[in-house]
Amino acid sequence: VTLIHDPEPDKPMNRLNDGKVDRRGRFFAGSMDTMEEGPSGGLYRLDPDFSVTRIDSGIICSNGPCWSPDDRTFYFADTWTGEIWAYDYDIATGVATNRRTFVRVDTSRGGAADGSTVDAEGYLWNALVYDGRLIRYAPDGSIDRIIDMPVKKITSVMFGGPKLDTLYVTSMAKPPLPRFPGDGVLRGSLFAITGLGIKGVAEPRFGG
Repeated sequence: VTLIHDPEPDKPMNRLNDGKVDRRGRFFAGSMDTMEEGPSGGLYRLDPDFSVTRIDSGIICSNGPCWSPDDRTFYFADTWTGEIWAYDYDIATGVATNRRTFVRVDTSRGGAADGSTVDAEGYLWNALVYDGRLIRYAPDGSIDRIIDMPVKKITSVMFGGPKLDTLYVTSMAKPPLPRFPGDGVLRGSLFAITGLGIKGVAEPRFGG
């Protein structure tokens, strides 16, 4: 319950948007302004003992938390800043510091950073919502690969399957607000991409 309502008394229209568990069982989740306009959201860490720590604040729309395979870098995006950030991460304590710009997202076609995952090679995959493209970024932030999807409103990516070599892509069925564009008949579908020759990293469960 503590996480659902961001503790800002003048900003009641917040909700959780994206979350993921680190390899020590800590759950990271970010909140967002429901209207996707004001920086009233925050990023939080829920430890296995159910204590809650605020990691960052001033966020419009939280998205894409994930970690490098060596646990030394934490990635996170505020969708409407046009950036994906990197933090130095201490896996022993769960502390994220030294926030910096990892990549500046190409927003020229109306897209914005949504959900992300990191593969076994340390490359970050990001879903560009409203643009219909998956972007694979190298650890240095350069673009390695772009995959065009059959719908515009793709929302997140995750590796799965017995060998963790299938990339699953989610999409939304309708715009969250009237000002956002609609989509084709495949809107709301779950897509599976095979034959990439790339494997993901197994995702842990919450430790509490």
